[in-house]
Amino acid sequence: NCAKYSHNKELLAANLLGYKKGAFTGADEDSKGIIERGDGGYVFLDEIHRLSPEGQELLFYFMDKGEFRRIGENDKSRYSDVRFIFATTENPDNVLLKTFLRRIPITIKIPSLSERRNNEKFKLIHHFFRQEAIFTGCNIKVSKHALRILIDSNFTGNVGQLKNEIKLACARAYNKS
Repeated sequence: NCAKYSHNKELLAANLLGYKKGAFTGADEDSKGIIERGDGGYVFLDEIHRLSPEGQELLFYFMDKGEFRRIGENDKSRYSDVRFIFATTENPDNVLLKTFLRRIPITIKIPSLSERRNNEKFKLIHHFFRQEAIFTGCNIKVSKHALRILIDSNFTGNVGQLKNEIKLACARAYNKS
C-alpha cells in the first residue's frame, strides 16, 4: 500500500530496494527489498497515486534499467526481473508523472460498483453473504427489499464498502439472534 510511503521516500526506497547493514539507525542486518524478493514474479503496488514524484522516479528508473542498489550500497548494482501491477482509484493522467505513465504499457479500467450491471452486483452481494454464512456457520436469509437496497445503493467505498456493509448487517443480525 503506497499510502504509507506518500511523504517518506526513504522508507519507500528501503522497502522497495532493501538496505545494507549499517545504512541507517536500526539497519542491524542486510535486508532484501520487495524488488529483489519479487525477482521472476509480480509486485502489486496499491494506491500508486499516493507516491511522491520522487517515489515514482525511483520506480521508473528501475523499470528502465532493471537495476537497483540497496540503501547504503554504492559499489554493487543488483538486477531483478519484476513485473509491476499498479492500482489506483484516481485518473492516472491526473496524478502520475508523464514520464512514469510512459513506462506502463497496459492500462485497464475496472468499473466502479455503480458502473456495473445489476446481475454483477447481485453476484457480488451473494458471494459476500455466502462468505459470512460460512464464517458464522449460520444460514442467512436476505429479503428482496434488502437485496434491492444493496443493488441500488451508491457505495462511495466501492466493492470494499459493499462487503463491509454486508459484514456489519450480518453481525447485527447475529447479535440480535
